[in-house]
Amino acid sequence: MISLVSLITYDIFTLLRFKKLFQLKRDHWIYFIIAIAINAIITAAAYILLDSRFAVYMVFVSFMISFRLLFSGTTTQTLYAGSIYLFSLYSSRGIVFSIYSIALHTSIKNVLQQHDDIISVLAVLLSIFYFLMIRDVIVPRQKARYLMNNQGQLKFVVIYLFFQWLFLTLINDGRYYDDVRQNWYSTLYMGSCIISNLWLLVILNHASRISELFEYELFTHQLQEQLSRQMRHYQSYRKFTESYRAFRHDYEKLMGSLKTLMRRQEYKKAIKLLDDIHDTMQRSVQIHKDYSDNIVLDAILQDAADVCEEKNIRFQAHAHLPESASMTELEIVRVFSNIINNAIEACNKVSEFERFIEVTSNSTQDWTIIEVTNSFNGELLIANGEPKTTKKDKDYHGFGLQIIRETIEGMGGLVFIEPDSEKGIFKIKSCIPINPRSKANETV
Repeated sequence: MISLVSLITYDIFTLLRFKKLFQLKRDHWIYFIIAIAINAIITAAAYILLDSRFAVYMVFVSFMISFRLLFSGTTTQTLYAGSIYLFSLYSSRGIVFSIYSIALHTSIKNVLQQHDDIISVLAVLLSIFYFLMIRDVIVPRQKARYLMNNQGQLKFVVIYLFFQWLFLTLINDGRYYDDVRQNWYSTLYMGSCIISNLWLLVILNHASRISELFEYELFTHQLQEQLSRQMRHYQSYRKFTESYRAFRHDYEKLMGSLKTLMRRQEYKKAIKLLDDIHDTMQRSVQIHKDYSDNIVLDAILQDAADVCEEKNIRFQAHAHLPESASMTELEIVRVFSNIINNAIEACNKVSEFERFIEVTSNSTQDWTIIEVTNSFNGELLIANGEPKTTKKDKDYHGFGLQIIRETIEGMGGLVFIEPDSEKGIFKIKSCIPINPRSKANETV
């Protein structure tokens, strides 16, 4: 009974920890109870009906079932959750009963028969301490999120956990051989568990650092792209102002000539001169169209309009983003550059006469809603309720929607994704909260 309570405690701690790392699929407390019950029942039944060497595999499977019930995650993330859960508990248990065996000068087999409940409690406490050390010292929450999103590095961690788990299960088999020197075996088992855990800390630190650097590389690339957009936006506006100055210089002379013709009542010549002025204006003054009242968003949309013109994509946009919206310039870049890039990529996969991108917005007292609608070919890869990239290099693509969701939801906003495969229309709504302080300042 004590062992079962310890397991339930460990399940609660682990699931609450994962709640901070993964997107919830079901948030109601009843599902957490069901998930814990599934793992506890399967684990208890496995250890009652099966040999302990095979029961651990059932524990691994049952926890992954519980994880998939609660969280939206990839296959790699699910394997990581199951393997880190089992490895931590299994290795902690190995350390505890090895110490008991050495201290009491008896075999591990005897220790498990006489002190199993105490060992279970201590193993759970050691596992919780290990998780806390990972979270607070080795891989803080933000780094852990980077690692969970980097499928390549996460696969590396999962492979390590799997092989270390197999290694420890092979060493665990030694307790069934009576001819093995027990003191030597207990020391070997304890040393193997400690070294495996230390190496896991090293690997987690290394993988999380690589994932963080990769995230910074993506972020830097986005900033470089935005700088290029800003420069193109500036050049476009500069050409507009220069052409307008030149036209205005000629305009003053032309208006003088027009006044003279009107005084002489030479109306036909005056009308012809007006037509010439209009043609000159259309020909010489560069058109600079504003797509947003926010200069950063306007630069993104201006650049998108140029790309759409090259790719024969019908582009229409007007996005109002007030200063009171809870978005920094960097957040605007991360969200809307990804949305627009995804829309252009989707339009490239349909015929030219079907291609379109439309950006609209509306505001309420508390929210600004920017909606981007685009055509797509109706083919959508869905995983855990989220559209996924169809590119071959999935380790380095497919971050767009994830970045959009994390950025918007991180500021207290909402993201709604509405694909219509039958009509071939993909719609994404970004609901951005209005900053109460900014709103108060505007009122004043």
